[in-house]
Amino acid sequence: MTMKRLIYFLLGLFGVTMASCRVEYGAPHVDFRLTARVVDEQGTPIQGILVRGNYGHFGANTGYSDYLGNIDAQGGYMSSCPDRLIFEDIDGELNGGEFEQQEVSLAGRVVQTENGSGEWYGGAFEAELGDVVMKRKDKDGAEPHGETDENR
Repeated sequence: MTMKRLIYFLLGLFGVTMASCRVEYGAPHVDFRLTARVVDEQGTPIQGILVRGNYGHFGANTGYSDYLGNIDAQGGYMSSCPDRLIFEDIDGELNGGEFEQQEVSLAGRVVQTENGSGEWYGGAFEAELGDVVMKRKDKDGAEPHGETDENR
């Protein structure tokens, strides 16, 4: 492989890596902010719950509930805002037990807070969800699939 081809390969690899984790110049994108509080069925805050859009993450270390159950996550999304959010217990028994994954629809909950540029930037959006109630997994560890009536 010639040096020129090696350089092109490395630049291409770097560009693909950057495009997969950050919004690049020339890519349609929006900024999105989410605020919510994650609690169990008794209203006790749950720490360490991961929240992500149905097609991406919010960015490094911003999509997790804190010790009070609060989430204040911000990130950029290619093209448009997510239409659903997924709340997932990723630490097992830590922080209060094991909880089922919850999917929450954002229909009617997203507000545009900043207009786009009319070109690549589509604007800023935010959603305030209030309390998101996580249900404990059954004793056998089975997780029901699909959306619950409560989150439709």
